[in-house]
Amino acid sequence: MNILGISHLEPSSFGHYTSVAMLDDDSNLFAISEERYSRIKNDGGYPSKAIQICLNQKNLRLENIDKITVGFGLEKQHMGKKIEEKFCSYAKDSGFKKTSIERKNPIFYDHQYIHARTGYALSGFKKALIICLDGGGVDNGEPNSGGMFLADSGDIQPIKYFPMYHSLGLTYGAITEICGFTMSEGEGKTMTLAPMAKNCNEEDQEKIYQHMCRIFPNFKGTNVKSNGGVTFTGKFLHDTTVVSVEDTRLLLLKRLYHKNLIAWAAQKRIEDILIDFVSKAVEETGIKNIIFTGGIFLNMIMNMKIQQKFGHKINLFFNPLCSDHGNAIGAALEQYYQDTGKNPISPYMPLYLGSSHSNEEVLSSANRFNFKITKVNKIDTAIDLIERGKVIGWFQGRSEFGPRGLGNRSILSLATDEKYKDTVNEKVKKREAWRPFCPTIIEEKSEKILVNSTYAPYMILGFEMKNPELYPAVCHVDGTTRPQILKKDMNPDFYQVVKGVGGIVLNTSFNLAGDPIVETPHDALMTLKNSEMDAIIINDFLVEKNK
Repeated sequence: MNILGISHLEPSSFGHYTSVAMLDDDSNLFAISEERYSRIKNDGGYPSKAIQICLNQKNLRLENIDKITVGFGLEKQHMGKKIEEKFCSYAKDSGFKKTSIERKNPIFYDHQYIHARTGYALSGFKKALIICLDGGGVDNGEPNSGGMFLADSGDIQPIKYFPMYHSLGLTYGAITEICGFTMSEGEGKTMTLAPMAKNCNEEDQEKIYQHMCRIFPNFKGTNVKSNGGVTFTGKFLHDTTVVSVEDTRLLLLKRLYHKNLIAWAAQKRIEDILIDFVSKAVEETGIKNIIFTGGIFLNMIMNMKIQQKFGHKINLFFNPLCSDHGNAIGAALEQYYQDTGKNPISPYMPLYLGSSHSNEEVLSSANRFNFKITKVNKIDTAIDLIERGKVIGWFQGRSEFGPRGLGNRSILSLATDEKYKDTVNEKVKKREAWRPFCPTIIEEKSEKILVNSTYAPYMILGFEMKNPELYPAVCHVDGTTRPQILKKDMNPDFYQVVKGVGGIVLNTSFNLAGDPIVETPHDALMTLKNSEMDAIIINDFLVEKNK
């Protein structure tokens, strides 16, 4: 049986991070985001390219797919039927026969429930409490901003949902806009901006924190009550979802405080809310396995604070596929569970779920560029270039699913001097100088580098560094870092490269600012052409610009 899972809900303000996953009887999983082939970052359009790539993996046609599932719920009134009809129309407009989609009777699973299924499947827990919080979704026909679920032996049951108008995700997103960044894209910038205000006047900090408490939803443990704070409406109208974020208190923030201080207060408030939430949730349920999923858990420093507070008492799992793109996989997993009663994926599954490319494809793409191409020992060559202070692209095997480069679509450099951070920024990434880069650390060395190290293979969990001065290229101003901790069997070639340069390397996703991560050899070669990277290693080839 072939199951096609889709994360897509156009027309809607929730229609972003469109992705597709395909799962078969042998538990083979392929997953890709539409942006990787459209080359439009965070593409929310109908995933025609991603569907075709999925089908091509097994030489299938759409009629060979047994079931199509969508990881977004439908609202009961007004919009629900229109979206279902529109979904089929998009398929027709995108080159697929409308009748092919309709014949499959696409199943629309509830949004937060699918977030829960994805996290549960990856966690390896048999029984767990799942905390799901994001900007918003639809479950049981009603808009919401998250929920709590109890999972046991494969079955997942909702405990409660949180109303759309008390959305932690939208609140943090609105404050991201106030800081000058873009909602649903710039929240990571708000998080990394926050420590820049750590040494501000304590009186100013207390003043803005109290202001922020009146803006954020009034969570008391796992309950939320109206307190006159900022509210959001999620009304599904004729062709779109309307989310209102107008509030004078938000506008006053911008007028009264520096953006560093605004970011600091927002980050502290969301951390405080979640720590109290987790404490009460464990107390109420007695469950010691906790899964965190939904878009707000992309906040790696908030995750770090939760880990520091509770990690020695209970078992925690932060879902690396917590944002909406992961619901394509979740929808396929849910259908597989409904059909078989089984979970087809392993705990801490590697996220190398995309396409790979042969040496012949690499050479075919390279012939279109005026580059020097040499067949090399890729591991030895990568180690030599990195040790000589070069910035290289590393393109190997199947691409990563999600927003992180985890060693198959990565840009690499030394971590031991701050100049390498500046070099990567100047030559390739072209982003704000204060934003930190992440490291990859081999597992054997993680305890020497990180405080209270625990296995964290996905760059979803932050840590304090024991000696941050030793690795300034991958350490933020607050002494924290956001690593990929790498086991040898997770990615053997990449492991050897990292080990060869001392067990730690600067690793950032292989893309230019504003672009999606590279997917094909052509994308990688274009990135080399349009940047000042020193070289890229694609499969067994070293590619350099002709001097």
